[in-house]
Amino acid sequence: MDTDTHRYLLWNRLLLGDRRSALRFGKICAMLFTNIPLNGVVLMFVNQKICAGLLALALTGSVVYAAEPTIDYAIKMEITYTGVLYQSTDGENWTKVEGAASPYYVPMDEAKKLFFCSKEEELPPEPPAPGKNITVSLSDMVDLDLNWIEPGTFMMGSPEDELGAGGDETRHKVTLTQGYWLGKYEVTQEQYEAVMGENPSRFKGADLPVENVSWNDAMAFCAKLTERDQAASRLPRGYEYILPTEAQWEYACRAGTMTAFNNGTDIEAEEEIYGECPNLDEVAWYWCNSSNKTHPVGQKLPNDWDLYDMHGNVFEWCLDRKSRYPDEAVTDPVGEGTDDYRALRGGSYSYYDDGAKNCRSAARNTGRITMTSNSLGFRVALVRIGSDGENITIPLSDTVSLDMIRIEPGTFMMGSPEDELGRRNDEVQHQVTLTQGYWLGQYEITQAQYKAIMKVNPSSFIGADLPVDTVSWNDAMEFCKKLTEIEKAAGRLPKGYEYTLPTEAQWEYACRAGTTTALNSGKNLSDKEKCPEMDEVGWYVGNGSNKTHPVGQKKPNAWGLYDMHGNVYEWCLDWYDDYPADAVTDPTGPDAGNYRVLRGGSNGDDAQDCRSAARSHTSPDSSFDFCGFRVALTWVP
Repeated sequence: MDTDTHRYLLWNRLLLGDRRSALRFGKICAMLFTNIPLNGVVLMFVNQKICAGLLALALTGSVVYAAEPTIDYAIKMEITYTGVLYQSTDGENWTKVEGAASPYYVPMDEAKKLFFCSKEEELPPEPPAPGKNITVSLSDMVDLDLNWIEPGTFMMGSPEDELGAGGDETRHKVTLTQGYWLGKYEVTQEQYEAVMGENPSRFKGADLPVENVSWNDAMAFCAKLTERDQAASRLPRGYEYILPTEAQWEYACRAGTMTAFNNGTDIEAEEEIYGECPNLDEVAWYWCNSSNKTHPVGQKLPNDWDLYDMHGNVFEWCLDRKSRYPDEAVTDPVGEGTDDYRALRGGSYSYYDDGAKNCRSAARNTGRITMTSNSLGFRVALVRIGSDGENITIPLSDTVSLDMIRIEPGTFMMGSPEDELGRRNDEVQHQVTLTQGYWLGQYEITQAQYKAIMKVNPSSFIGADLPVDTVSWNDAMEFCKKLTEIEKAAGRLPKGYEYTLPTEAQWEYACRAGTTTALNSGKNLSDKEKCPEMDEVGWYVGNGSNKTHPVGQKKPNAWGLYDMHGNVYEWCLDWYDDYPADAVTDPTGPDAGNYRVLRGGSNGDDAQDCRSAARSHTSPDSSFDFCGFRVALTWVP
């Protein structure tokens, strides 16, 4: 009899309760020090226990003919595995064994009815990082490609001499401060069906653009995709799928061009406005080349940002209402209005849609939000919106948290005017644009917060709600690094974001909160050293008694930030250097230097040293009892 047969007989006789027969096979107990395959699963027995059990049975067997005692014994199956354990009753439908850990034990009467397998635990996918094109999975067979669009400035609308131009295309300067993703192609029928479970199109084809969709339908698609990807942890905080605004659509369509079409060409003759237009042929399906039907996406030439079919094929719904354009420059515009009409862009294949005229980059149309047509489709955007603008609270321990205020992007005048009382020569006033929003601590970092992360408190003035002091720039950056690591490990920090010190520009922009005065209360100083204006907003030489004070006792600025003036100096990220005279965007200071920037003044400083524009600096390894910091949460490219 071979070894496998011995195992089988012993196994079945034990299960069937035939103790006498099992004892005869007791001599093969040593064989149990192996793995026994059952139902395709490796079962590892606690061999010592089984052998001890067999020995006990053997001893009992010596008197069994005299007394026939009742013997209780239980055999369990031990499963050792890695990853996640699943079980099934039929080998096809599997469920996760909740709470299981290896080794896992199963009573034999249950094990006889089950199959087991394991697979590696699937980690949640990382959310997309701004700056890179992405592919979003809609089903096992269908993906959605999205191209990253950098923020920037462009001329929206058309010049008065552009052939085909309409009266609603007033040319004006538009700045988009937030980057976003936009569909590489118009949404196809297979993509729409993968999300919505239906296909309303007249012209059928998996790779044809979906049509016969209303604005409401397109928004429902975006909402459902957002809900699904949020549940799967594929979206960073504050992002959602939505239709592009008119400005986002035209900016992406143009891809840096200023001509009628995004291939750098124009309509060259009057007869081309409604008729055949050779310059349009290479980038669009329109009535002169479409055979009056839609065509598979991506067959015409893309623009310089690799976007296809921005001209023709199907009109594309936009998020906003088609409003009258302004004459002046605007930032992040969204067409206003309360009616139920929305903008349509790009033109279509149809004879009824005015040919090349309506396919221009600047051409505008509109439709009721419930309207459907076999020439109406859409393209998806993934943008920062909604919850991205919320303030947040970060738990640092069971009893300590960190409140952070959302700071939206914008433009301001950094530095001070020449007539500001207390001004110094290193405060040259210049325009600064910050294109990315960020979060900034509502208060200076307290000793309780610092100790919760760093496990030490270096401060000279002791108190849980006092700002931490006697910290160097290096100490502050180490705090930010550890906090970033903790939040990433907890799954609360999207890829590409980190805690750090604010740049000098971010600090002053947040401090001013829209003001242009010496203090963020909207007031100027009445005296360089001591004045009532400074008393309202900060602890300084006039009221600070040369010691720190609990955070949040003075008036906040208009954005809800406390102690931006006085109490302790606050480290900034930058090396110290002279300001430029020209306008700059997202400045971070020089690449190297000897001193790091300090801002805000302290409890021992004159009022002039606590102004919004006042600058100071020292070496990054220096620590003083008047130096602390405030944390920023920013996207780092």
